[in-house]
Amino acid sequence: MRLRSARGSRTRSMAHSRPPAETEEPLPIVEIVLGDVDTSDWVTETLGSLGASFRLLACRPTDRGRHRLLRLFELRTGPDGLGPVVRRLRSRLASRDLTVSSLGPDRALLRVSVPMPATCAAAFDLGDFCITCPYSANEVATKGGAWKVLVPQIVDARRLLSASARSTGPRPQLVRAGAYRRAWGLTGRQERALREAFQIGYFDYPRRASLATLASRLGVTRSTALELLRKGTTKLAAQRFFEEPSLEQLP
Repeated sequence: MRLRSARGSRTRSMAHSRPPAETEEPLPIVEIVLGDVDTSDWVTETLGSLGASFRLLACRPTDRGRHRLLRLFELRTGPDGLGPVVRRLRSRLASRDLTVSSLGPDRALLRVSVPMPATCAAAFDLGDFCITCPYSANEVATKGGAWKVLVPQIVDARRLLSASARSTGPRPQLVRAGAYRRAWGLTGRQERALREAFQIGYFDYPRRASLATLASRLGVTRSTALELLRKGTTKLAAQRFFEEPSLEQLP
């Protein structure tokens, strides 16, 4: 009896030591939009002044102290080509801070290391993710100093506001907070329509499938199938040429 009691007490003790089951819903990631963000950036201003269009592909800090930021751009040059862009950037950057790789007659990959802006340092320190970049002037979503960021919780919005505040001038303001909005991405129906059209040969020349066939596969009318294709291809073309489609073309 004594042995059985000891065994039972050990069983009860182990049961009490187990962590409780997760019953609460996980907190969603929050998208915030900050306004009045300082967007002064000589690199993108230089590119724009020389008639170049560009897209920021990636960025990351290059040191533990968050003193320098490494940025990777896909660049489409103006009518004068790549030469003026490289010469202007090299006038202010050391050779180790600038690398350019040609992708064709008017395209290049640009790798540039610059001093870290306070806003970027704050986002990296807090583990946030930028949806738009306030230092990429080609993005329509960032006009007016707006900055879209994904933060783990809404409380992190206040932390980011405080950490990215400038020493002079107005402080950044919280414009919106809520669920993540993927405004320029393909919808599920658009992606399916494009994939189906590609697979059955609708885009081939000559075409191997008609619009009626595609509509039948999708279970929609011909006009709806055409609308899905046009809106989907508009978004893909906008991503390719660094220009977001107008609002009347969405979603």
